[in-house]
Amino acid sequence: MTTAAPAAPPARAVSAPPGGTAALARPLALAVLAALLTLAAGLLPDPAGVAVAVTLNFSAVGVVLVLLARSGRTSAHPAGWRWYTLSIAVGGLGALLAASVLPWGQTALGSVPGQLLVVVALARMIDRAPLRAARAQMASLFTLFVVADVLTVHTVYRLTIGTRGVLTLAETVALFALLLSIALGTGLALVLIAVAGVRQRAVGWLVFAAQVATAVAGALSSIAAGPGLVQYGACAASVLGVGLLVVACRHDRPERAATPADGDPGGSTLGALLPHVTALVGGALLLISVPVTGGLTFFGTTLGLLGLGALLAHQTASWHVQQRLTRDLQRSEAYFRTLVRGSADPVLILDQELRVAWVSPAITDLLGLAPHDVVGRLLADAVHPDDATGLVGALSAGHDEEVKTRSARVRHADGRWRLIQARVRDLRSDPDVGGLVLYCRDVSAAAPQPAGPDVTAFHTTDPATGLPNRSALTQRLAATLRGPAVHHRALVVLGVDGLADGDDAVVLRELTTRFSRALRGDDWLARAGVSEFAVVVDGTIADAEVVASRLVAAVEPVATGPGTAFRLTAAAGVAALDEDVDAGETLRRGDLALRSARAAGPGRVRRHSDALRITQDREEALRADLADALHHDHLYLAYQPVVDLALRRTVSVEALLRWAHPVYGDVSPAEFIPLAEESPLITEIGRWVLLHATATVMALPHPDLGVAVNISARHVRSGELVDDVLTALEASGLPAARLVLEITESVLLDDEHVVADLELLRRLGVRIAVDDFGTGWSSLAYLVGLPIDVLKMDRQFLADVEQQPQRRALCASVLHLGNSLGLSVVVEGVETQGELQLLRDMGHRFVQGFLLARPLEAAVLARGLPGIGEDGVPTTAAARPAGADGAADGGVPGVPA
Repeated sequence: MTTAAPAAPPARAVSAPPGGTAALARPLALAVLAALLTLAAGLLPDPAGVAVAVTLNFSAVGVVLVLLARSGRTSAHPAGWRWYTLSIAVGGLGALLAASVLPWGQTALGSVPGQLLVVVALARMIDRAPLRAARAQMASLFTLFVVADVLTVHTVYRLTIGTRGVLTLAETVALFALLLSIALGTGLALVLIAVAGVRQRAVGWLVFAAQVATAVAGALSSIAAGPGLVQYGACAASVLGVGLLVVACRHDRPERAATPADGDPGGSTLGALLPHVTALVGGALLLISVPVTGGLTFFGTTLGLLGLGALLAHQTASWHVQQRLTRDLQRSEAYFRTLVRGSADPVLILDQELRVAWVSPAITDLLGLAPHDVVGRLLADAVHPDDATGLVGALSAGHDEEVKTRSARVRHADGRWRLIQARVRDLRSDPDVGGLVLYCRDVSAAAPQPAGPDVTAFHTTDPATGLPNRSALTQRLAATLRGPAVHHRALVVLGVDGLADGDDAVVLRELTTRFSRALRGDDWLARAGVSEFAVVVDGTIADAEVVASRLVAAVEPVATGPGTAFRLTAAAGVAALDEDVDAGETLRRGDLALRSARAAGPGRVRRHSDALRITQDREEALRADLADALHHDHLYLAYQPVVDLALRRTVSVEALLRWAHPVYGDVSPAEFIPLAEESPLITEIGRWVLLHATATVMALPHPDLGVAVNISARHVRSGELVDDVLTALEASGLPAARLVLEITESVLLDDEHVVADLELLRRLGVRIAVDDFGTGWSSLAYLVGLPIDVLKMDRQFLADVEQQPQRRALCASVLHLGNSLGLSVVVEGVETQGELQLLRDMGHRFVQGFLLARPLEAAVLARGLPGIGEDGVPTTAAARPAGADGAADGGVPGVPA
């Protein structure tokens, strides 16, 4: 028979484990069943009963070792549970060795080393923070629990078998050695129950129960005279103990351990009562034993005195901790009073009726009123009548401890209305506060107010967020630029992508709250547009970049209801304030920096600079010159070949747009194509490319050469694509099967008419290719049932393909996917001989890239087409005569099947 090493949980509170009650009930039910079967084996005749009981006992222990090893890996404290697993193994092995060496009644000594390892496991699992905070209190508590446990065991022993001489002295010593080692773990389990939160406390009770079951198993094993019902009962208790240990391990999960102490007031009550209850139980049993046994033993008396001493030490340590906490609270309150009284921004506390219960002295600087003139006033009487209804309604709504931002007009003592912005925290449910806490500041615009004290025009506040709007921002910037501290101010313009005009006010209020938390004391927040916010930062341009980074990080999915959320991203531009420029130019600089940040990608922050201004000027010039470029023949086409590795020759070319600017020279398509896509001009350019590309390829001396043309999303959605393609094919005479239209993945997710147009073109013989496959929406759903013939695998798939097996597997999987769906796969961006050889070995057939050929002019294509030589080395266009192209086989992109 083995005695189990029970486990103890961490001292942190937890939430419900995965799988719920059923997940805990299953292993517990198995443990109870195994225990009952072991006990029932005692009814079988020898030697069958002995064989069954021993088999069930050690089988259960083996199963526990497996379950602990598996559950421990996903627990909150895997290292600690590994020690518990070791403790069971050591305890079981020790019991086996003791049974073969020691007399029957002394075999309990073999389990003692395993029980001592439980202490090591607890040391690896217990949260040290509360222990370090109150070492003396925790030490006295542990000592009290251990003494009480040993006293209880001693008294029960005296009341049952101690006076009957059932055990010899050696057997009694062995029994108490085991029970004392178990008492150490039991005491730690009680400590965890006392200090843990309400949800984690269940683990402590499970471990405590496992310790008790283990103690019962050891006691029964010690008094058993050999195989029989008592010995089988010991086996059953051992099985139940290790089963409870598995349940405790499965209950200890990271998501539960990460939960704070639950804030449950019952936790502190139990922690205070449990030491006294434990001492009471031990002492009561000791007193009850006097009339039954006729007196007290020296050992029992000593344990009783030690228990009283431990209880006194615990009370003394607890009193010292309470005194320290009281001093800390008093010091904290003194700090609070000092900070609040010295703060430039007033703090108000409103009671349940929205009446001012307390206000800091700074209210005098804000409104010109003494604190006693404000305390007792209703909020509705203090704010402008037009703002009172909405403000009172918002503050009277449900209890929510999240910080909200509210704005309203409040009359100053001089009769003028001031725009006051308040960060509101609802602490009405907090018994220590019981009200709303408002942190107020003056955000009134710097411009002179209209005449008359009752002016209701309020055009400087954004109604959705309560923040100053762009008009107020302009006025604030103008006032700051005229001030002496202009060189210590900067502007942050934050763009939030995913917002639209008319978005849910919950989203805007949540963003406003997050931004307010990210700002410092003197930073000034405004809403500059539908999807833009601005902050006038009190500090240098470097400080503004730090603030901008915090604002960008604060933008994340905003929950609008159960299971719903706005997916938002942000970028920010930063500009220094300069007294030589006006507010309008400052805002333009901030907007320019924001555009640069957005172009760099979500989450970026960019500072305004002369380089940005030059880039902006160039961009504006290119945008203005683009229309003239189309009508003055400044645009031209280059053609990049697509090579068939099986036939070792070019089978189609991709038409690429180029711009020869009269001033800037050759302009990269990456620079001017986005400018064209911002306007309907992109459709006209796409029409021009279709006409020229089809005519050029038709005029080449290669009768089977296909041509691929990139079609913009705006052109596809315009509804004019079918007519433009038919016009180009008719004008050039190019067969429809030799034309490939390359579109982006996102176009396939548009309206139904887009898919209908593509299906019509496909029925006419035109091939449809998905460009940059795998880098856009990356959804495989559109590949089935949609008009697609070709997948163009983006260059990103080839990054480090020669060194990374995962990249090679990815390239092979795309080819397999295309082949399975009957689609051709073209690999773009092949630049090295190694990449080409790897693609050939994988079975890729169609490749495109600088290794094979750079984009060529039509005159070069007329002289010959690039290909692959017999040695696998690419050949140039000049090396292949114009008539070297043979008939193509089916399935080649751009070539008729």
